[in-house]
Amino acid sequence: MLDPELIERIRAIFLHQRPHVSIADATALLGWTRHEMSEAIRSGEIEVTKTPLGAWIWREELWAKALEMWPLESIEEALGTDADRALPSPLRLADLHVRLPRYQITMLEYLAERVRTSVSNVLTRELDGVASLNAEELSWSIIGFDGALHWPDSEDSQLPC
Repeated sequence: MLDPELIERIRAIFLHQRPHVSIADATALLGWTRHEMSEAIRSGEIEVTKTPLGAWIWREELWAKALEMWPLESIEEALGTDADRALPSPLRLADLHVRLPRYQITMLEYLAERVRTSVSNVLTRELDGVASLNAEELSWSIIGFDGALHWPDSEDSQLPC
């Protein structure tokens, strides 16, 4: 069960209607300190767009950072029935039943416990690496693969309704 404050922050990130947020709002939504946000901006981890009206962070930046910070399971849980309109279909979670050697299951459980996450999240992160290594071939072979792999930075980024 997710913390109610975290649920609200995730929902605000993924259901945000405007194309950008202020640096202060982004800091609060990510649960960072001002120092952490300043360091992320300085290092290029977060890109800021400056206009005559102020400095902004595009919501795609927040989406990408949220996907790094929280397991997709947590994001979907927080979004609830709004997950269908906030996340592209290829990113939505689906069940897969697999049979693995016991030592691999034990290894996955250990790795998940070590970083306080789920086995699903450990596998997702590892499979993201496999996807990146094979991106060119998979993009040619699987319709929509490239867009899903690069979301929210792809041209297929969908806007919340």
